[in-house]
Amino acid sequence: MGVNLSDANLSLINRYILRQIAVPALLALTAIAVVGVASEIRERSKILPIMVLTVGDVSRLAVFFLPTLVSYLVPITYMLGVLLAFGKLAQNNEIVAMNAAGIPLKRILMPVILVGVALSGFCFIVQDRIQPWAVGKVLDLIYSELPLRLTLDVLPTGVMQDYAGWRVYIGKRDRRTGTFEKIIILKPEEGGRASAYYADSAQFLKEGGKSVLVMNNVHLIPPGESGYVPRLKTDSMRLVLPAILPKKPPVTSRDQSLGQLWATERDLRAEVEQNPTELHNEDLQRLRREIADRLSMPFACFAVTLAAAPLGARASRSGRSYAFAVGALLMLVYYVLQIGDDPQGLVSVEMGIVRGWLPNFALIGIGIVALWRVDRV
Repeated sequence: MGVNLSDANLSLINRYILRQIAVPALLALTAIAVVGVASEIRERSKILPIMVLTVGDVSRLAVFFLPTLVSYLVPITYMLGVLLAFGKLAQNNEIVAMNAAGIPLKRILMPVILVGVALSGFCFIVQDRIQPWAVGKVLDLIYSELPLRLTLDVLPTGVMQDYAGWRVYIGKRDRRTGTFEKIIILKPEEGGRASAYYADSAQFLKEGGKSVLVMNNVHLIPPGESGYVPRLKTDSMRLVLPAILPKKPPVTSRDQSLGQLWATERDLRAEVEQNPTELHNEDLQRLRREIADRLSMPFACFAVTLAAAPLGARASRSGRSYAFAVGALLMLVYYVLQIGDDPQGLVSVEMGIVRGWLPNFALIGIGIVALWRVDRV
């Protein structure tokens, strides 16, 4: 015969279960977030001027990339927390004890599912409000702030480097005196030709807001005419270096809110109707896929929680092995459906949203059936 528990006791049990979920979920979130942020930075390593990158810059990039990963990280880590927590409770016979005290499993699962709903709302707000700001900060850092720090003082030695369209080679650098040795510069000229400068030594100076290279024992090869290549030599030469200009960031939809994406979609749709080129169709397809992801990915947290919570509550004493197996299976179902349902051609934005929600619908269906059967023996 069950025992009637007061609301205070049920509240204590709810908090206890949520604490059991929070610890593994936060540990998983930290570990996966580090890997995710490192992957984002590594993907941009070719466009990052590594020579001027500081620890502070890497930390800022990590902070700015986190909002872009929230909709992927939170569903996975909260699901793992739910499954591991219920696996531990099953191993310790605590679920059996709660049932013996007259608490239905559905009652135990309700706070867990409600937290999943709240986390889905949190993911949606982060993706719609904070992500555009964070992506804008990443683009400013990579394409404006970091390139403006680039000077000859930070270029690596022994390799040819691009410097504002010029090609620069520095043999050695004396940090104490600030002197370059064996420096070669290829300066582009009109007509696609270039002037070549070689100096035994040089010093980099800032004069009147301009970067100046004072070169010693200089050999100059200007562009030749009619196959003749003259060679000039001088003891000293001052060469004004080109100004470093911010780069134009790529066009991206990740720095726009959902409302802005809708407005862009309307404008692009009107343009496609007037000029239906293949390029415009591809742009419209990518934009509609982004809108569908914005409206489906944040709610994956609720979908996986609804499926994972009742399955985890029925865990046997196998504990963690069961939790990881169920978690892997749910994520496999989700991503196979997501990849398999990705439209290959141009579909309407409404159809794209419905198709984007199919993985969520599948897990919600699994969760409803599992929740309905959770208290059955």
